[in-house]
Amino acid sequence: MELRGRCVVVTGGGHGIGRALAEALAARGAKTMIADIDPARAAKVASRLGGKATECDVGDPEAVSALVSEAFTAFGPVAVFCSNAGITDSRPGLESTPEQVCRIVDVNLLAHVWAAQAVIPQMLESGGGHLVQTISSAALITGPSGLGYTLSKHGALGFAEWVHLNYSHRGIGVTCLCPNAVNTGMLGRNEDLEDRDDAPVSSEIVASLGEIVQPEECAALTLTAMDEGRFLVLPHPRVGDSFFRKAQDYDSWLMKTNVRLRRMAGEEI
Repeated sequence: MELRGRCVVVTGGGHGIGRALAEALAARGAKTMIADIDPARAAKVASRLGGKATECDVGDPEAVSALVSEAFTAFGPVAVFCSNAGITDSRPGLESTPEQVCRIVDVNLLAHVWAAQAVIPQMLESGGGHLVQTISSAALITGPSGLGYTLSKHGALGFAEWVHLNYSHRGIGVTCLCPNAVNTGMLGRNEDLEDRDDAPVSSEIVASLGEIVQPEECAALTLTAMDEGRFLVLPHPRVGDSFFRKAQDYDSWLMKTNVRLRRMAGEEI
């Protein structure tokens, strides 16, 4: 896809994978609309990229619709919409309140729906477009994530498949980024430009999570997948291996993963 001079929108674009996606798209000449619930972060990234920043709570369908309208007014029809914003559970196990579960589903799952409803008609009218969905390895292989995060990521992948099946022949591309551990602010990375190249991760985190990739690598792999028309991006190859084992013998995979998660929790087995 030729991106020079075309409009791209990135939610959660003020930090982490979203910031890296915005930078990679801007490097190809795209006009970037950086949306984030933290307007200061969004403004910092947009200023650096020569784009436009806006505050947006993607869990609110009206806010997502307004975001698409604002992007269109600023830069014209949206060519790429990166639905990247996400949150995780604030309580362990089954302890989340109904309000907390609904909130995580709104942000991690339904935000993809609101974005598609707002932007796909516009894309069809302008000759096509591309949706980039930042999801998670948790959509493919359930791991130590919380209940809300897990169910919302599974649903997000299912919705992305639905969009691809129903709109790919009409010029709408879909690419799903499903990483495992990424070195973002969640792991203590300093997101400020001047410091972000020096982003060590503690040995304890590495031991717990395994391989940790950088947001910039996720962005580069995603743009390559877009170029090649591929649906799934797996920055951690072992996620694909585990997903294959799961498909081959679901019960065995469940049993072994149960043991692994219990060990991670410090349980003697």
